Amino acid sequence: MNRIFKSISILSSSLLFVGCVSTQSPRPTLHTPTTQPHSTTTTQLSEYGMPPVNYRTTIKNYFATKIKRPEMASFVFSKPQRAYKRKGLAYGGDIVWKGWLVDVSIATKSRSGRLQTPRPYMVLFNGSTIVEDILGSHHQLITRVGQ
Repeated sequence: MNRIFKSISILSSSLLFVGCVSTQSPRPTLHTPTTQPHSTTTTQLSEYGMPPVNYRTTIKNYFATKIKRPEMASFVFSKPQRAYKRKGLAYGGDIVWKGWLVDVSIATKSRSGRLQTPRPYMVLFNGSTIVEDILGSHHQLITRVGQ
């Protein structure tokens, strides 16, 4: 009986350790963008497209349906800058969007006419079309490309 117990315990412990061994080679999980300097501006424009034209009017029209009392809102815009967005690492970390990003701060007025605290947004453009707006001024998946 003791001998059967020993053989069962040895067999089960060896199966436990064999089950924990990885059978695949490890894959890198972090994708880093290449930071090679671009030699011409045509290469930069082909990667990110043309900067948005009339982006202030486009953004105001876009947020007119999303905020209360848009006619009384106060907008502060940054200049468009190149950026890209990645998928999360759980989804592979690939680049899903390349284009132009504009930081916008929107302060709306309350019913009493008091100006409320401005809310920051990041507006993502593909050419002159808005792709997405993100509340906040930072996002883990968005990387701004220096100009």
